[in-house]
Amino acid sequence: MASLGLVTACGAPASNPGNNTPGQSGNGQIAGAEAGLDPTAKGPAPEVEGAKKGGTLTVSYNTTPANFDPSDQFYQDTAVIFTLSHRALTTFTMKDGKMVLVPDLAEDLGTASADGLTWTFKLKDGIKYEDGTEVKAADIVHAAKRSFDPDLAANGPTYQREFFKGGAEYQGPFKGDKNWDGVSAPDDKTVVFKLAKRFETLPYFVSFNQFTPIPEAKDTKGEYQRHPLATGPYMFDQYIPGTSLTMKRNPNWDPNTDPARNAYPDAFKFNFGQDIIKTQTAILASNGDDATTLNWDAIDSSLVPQIEGDKKAQFEEGPSSCVFMINFDATKIKDINVRKAIGTAWPFESIHKAAGETSHSFTPASTVIPPQIAGRLDYTFENFNGQGDGDPAKAKEMLKAAGAEGFELSYYYTNDDDTAQKVNQVRKQALEAAGFKVNDIGAPAKERRAIVGKPNGKYNMLQSPAGWCFDWPSADSIIPPTFGTTALSQGGTTFGNTSTPEIDNEIKRVLQLPIEEQGAEWGKMDKLLTEKYFYAMPAYYDKGNSVFGTKVKNVMNNPNKGMPEITKIWIDQ
Repeated sequence: MASLGLVTACGAPASNPGNNTPGQSGNGQIAGAEAGLDPTAKGPAPEVEGAKKGGTLTVSYNTTPANFDPSDQFYQDTAVIFTLSHRALTTFTMKDGKMVLVPDLAEDLGTASADGLTWTFKLKDGIKYEDGTEVKAADIVHAAKRSFDPDLAANGPTYQREFFKGGAEYQGPFKGDKNWDGVSAPDDKTVVFKLAKRFETLPYFVSFNQFTPIPEAKDTKGEYQRHPLATGPYMFDQYIPGTSLTMKRNPNWDPNTDPARNAYPDAFKFNFGQDIIKTQTAILASNGDDATTLNWDAIDSSLVPQIEGDKKAQFEEGPSSCVFMINFDATKIKDINVRKAIGTAWPFESIHKAAGETSHSFTPASTVIPPQIAGRLDYTFENFNGQGDGDPAKAKEMLKAAGAEGFELSYYYTNDDDTAQKVNQVRKQALEAAGFKVNDIGAPAKERRAIVGKPNGKYNMLQSPAGWCFDWPSADSIIPPTFGTTALSQGGTTFGNTSTPEIDNEIKRVLQLPIEEQGAEWGKMDKLLTEKYFYAMPAYYDKGNSVFGTKVKNVMNNPNKGMPEITKIWIDQ
């Protein structure tokens, strides 16, 4: 997620709209990321002491999901939401403050062949969709195949292309080879994965949303995201794209088959694109419905006195899996010296101030790999350490030396959020002071995530990903999907947005090493990527923040995600 801990699929963070660009615990100590394995875990999930059923939990936060197609999900916020409604072959649950991988739809955590190139999973009995029909192995196969579709899954993970047999060229069930058998179902209860090379972390990967079942006969392709069929304790009730999602109980979820999820609230309502300060202020006051509302944005600096004072019980802080980056498109900003000039001019302190961010929500970063990952190399390239307020005069000299005076920078920012507009003003002024011409393109929050996630956009920087959240606590879930060519072949975007043979060859070399030897090599590669290429600049390591009303109970930070463990929350009515 060598201790092979793993977390739920994170991928790109639900970007902080203030920076549009992520762990340290509340006591200042950085804990190692981990997750245990419990292949024999059975349902139902242990009850939370004192928990009550009933009520509606409202979750209001700033960013806006581009869609809810399971195949396309690789963001933290949608991963948390899908935890309520969709079950995969495996999943994670929190035990004693630590994450544990357990069977979900599968009976156990899978069985590998002697050579490690074939994995077999057997499904539990009695799993049904919300409409009462039975979940079959063929449905998981269809979902897995769908994750290769360049249109439906452009923003999803790409490990399947790297590891599944024939995955590099496969184009999914609608456009690809009908005889492709990298994933198959010999019967209704068995799913078989054939691999091109060993993939020791496959049991962790099949916890992703791409392995939540989709019956082929009910797959409406682009329209499926409006109401994906649920297998978890909740199902979609009403989804208004760009605005909100409400969930209600799924009458066909059987808790006796589910070792991970509790289902205490009667309903959930997610409000997207909400103003952070207004939302957090109202939650801390906890009048009316605000008393049953949760927010997972970084705490605004203006509210720190409250959460350090008499509202301390309404705030949860903890480590996160994410590093936020300043991403450059190296196919358009080809000169590393121009990229370094941008980094030299970057006004970190002013941006954090404009965004209302504090030490409760971030730690300055100098590396791609976060501190809690084994093998991480602690280094600082030149003066790029995520601190200070930039040096526009020096940056201007660097531009002149590179023969790039007046170089034009183009990027998108969220234009319907006050905080994002303040941050953009600070950023633009600093870059213009350094001699750049800035073409800042405003876009509504509900559209921006999709725009910056498409290759060949009008931007030359700040494309997706805005950072990265490890998918399991090992750097093989950080560097390959963000710097390798595979994501580009899927139609997605990467750090640098470019294909570099040296990087791909080094990724291939490290992946072939035994898992216990990879950590130090990824640390060395982290340093190489920054010093030689500088396709993206580390900005800060994220911390998980949750602000919640007085009637919202049992809010716990997931230490491998920096998000609340939402299936354990209950409402005091």
